[in-house]
Amino acid sequence: MFVISKIKKRLFKNTSAEAVKRVKRLWLVYMSPQWKLLVVSLVFMGIYSALNAWSVSLLEPIFDKVFIEKNKDVLFVIAAQVIFAFGAKGVAQYTQSVTMIKMGSNFTKRLQGDLFARIIAQDLEFFNKNNSGNLLVRFMGDLGAIRNAIVNGVTTVVRDACSVVFLIILMFWKSFDMAAAMFIFFPIAFYPIVYFGKKIKKIFSNQQNSFGNLYAMLAQSFQGIKIVKSYNMEESESKKIRGGAEAIAGIEVKMAKNSNILSPLMEFFGGVAAAGTLAYGGYRIARGTLTTGDFVVFLIAIVAAYQPMKSLANLNTIMQIGIMAIDRIFAIMDKKPFIVDKRGAYDLKVDKGAIKVKKVDFEYVPGVKILRGINLEVKSGEKVAIVGAAGSGKSTLMNLLLRFYDVKDGSIEIDGQDIRDVTIRSLRENIAFVSQDVVLFDDTIKNNILTGRPGAADDEAIEAAKHAAAHSFIMKQERGYDTIVGERGGALSGGQKQMVSIARAMLKNAPILLLDEATSSLDSKSERMVQEGLEKLMNGRTSIVIAHRLSTIINSDRIYVFESGDIVEVGAHEELLALNGYYANLYKVQFMHN
Repeated sequence: MFVISKIKKRLFKNTSAEAVKRVKRLWLVYMSPQWKLLVVSLVFMGIYSALNAWSVSLLEPIFDKVFIEKNKDVLFVIAAQVIFAFGAKGVAQYTQSVTMIKMGSNFTKRLQGDLFARIIAQDLEFFNKNNSGNLLVRFMGDLGAIRNAIVNGVTTVVRDACSVVFLIILMFWKSFDMAAAMFIFFPIAFYPIVYFGKKIKKIFSNQQNSFGNLYAMLAQSFQGIKIVKSYNMEESESKKIRGGAEAIAGIEVKMAKNSNILSPLMEFFGGVAAAGTLAYGGYRIARGTLTTGDFVVFLIAIVAAYQPMKSLANLNTIMQIGIMAIDRIFAIMDKKPFIVDKRGAYDLKVDKGAIKVKKVDFEYVPGVKILRGINLEVKSGEKVAIVGAAGSGKSTLMNLLLRFYDVKDGSIEIDGQDIRDVTIRSLRENIAFVSQDVVLFDDTIKNNILTGRPGAADDEAIEAAKHAAAHSFIMKQERGYDTIVGERGGALSGGQKQMVSIARAMLKNAPILLLDEATSSLDSKSERMVQEGLEKLMNGRTSIVIAHRLSTIINSDRIYVFESGDIVEVGAHEELLALNGYYANLYKVQFMHN
């Protein structure tokens, strides 16, 4: 018991109060509901430990009764006991291992689900600050470390510690003075464990960060493969990846040096204990105060205790890594998004779909305004366009309409309802968004369209594709609507991806439509096809269109011209041309180039 209490005391000595709270929370929320599995596992761990000590004690009659006294009568009895002991020990070990693994799997899948739900609920700002590589390490690496700490930690604390306790009792039973002398070395053996445990905890944090950076670099290289190849960046990208891998390799070597130093230390102390036992035991056998059987049992008990003692020595490393991983996981789990439903939020009721933007100011970075006192109105069923140079605030307004961010000053209303007063889900259910940066999932064309309205019938998805001018190219695919589009839709052309995204918006059938330069990256032929689908999509809906090509928004009811976060001109196409200002100059430049 001294060994267990010593480990527990040292394990949490240098752990912050907040980390201890998170460990307790993890146990209460995710482990305590599985108490039945835990109890079964603990019972069989105890049985295994007792049987382990008993199987060692059976060596005494084998040596004293059979080998020395040549008593054949007890031979078969002892053999039967040995078979039973080892058979029952195997059953106990199997049962507790399977039970613990089942408990660990249940814990992992629940925590993974909760972690993903927490991550996906975060604001866009969170994803801008946390690269996908680091999030992936949290989701896989840190969760694996926690599971390892719980499954192996519980097993070590209970099964291995109990085995050591039973074997120690056996040692004291056979020779009190030899056991007492040997245990002088035990407290000394645990100080290196604590020292190296602190170092390993710090190294683990650096290791996980390095993995996150490497994963992020890999993702960027794979996703930007066209740029990598077109700019002959293969060598430079390979150099970056090699550098990241080299950093991880260095940390892994450092981790190995610190974690594996415990093994030779345990070997040394084990050797000292065995040598002392052999010397003193041999002396007592020579004097006739100790039987050969008792001596052999004592010596084998030391050998049998070596492996569980080694596991106890490594427990600090496993638990420190687990505590660090718990800290990293709950740092995300406890992070609350800024954009949330306010208390008393109600579902948005869209009647006409009229939009009013009133004196809106916004800044991503404090003190750097992106929008300044913006006033904009879209009446029911109108098509309003926004034009302006890059960085003028056009896309920012779209982000605010979808509540990816909240306005700093002013308000945005839909049918007289401030969008901050309604639920986020109901707001986004009533808005269809088509972006120039088309995101398709690595799934079938049909399933990508169905993301617009999960649960819709296949016939509805096909009808939406027809309205989006996508049906024709889809049917030319070898598997039609069941064609896998690849990562980010890589198996489709730019125009085809855009048509699928329009079909997705068609299927959603929302009363409000936001188009963010949906045709800017397409060639003339693809643009005409996509524009045809967009015109059908906008028919009867309140629409706001950000346009790069002015030819696509000539028929808009109203055009707002943005410049450096301000609205500098408002009017229909002909009215803005008559002003001979910013819009007219922009139109002339595009007309001359065309």
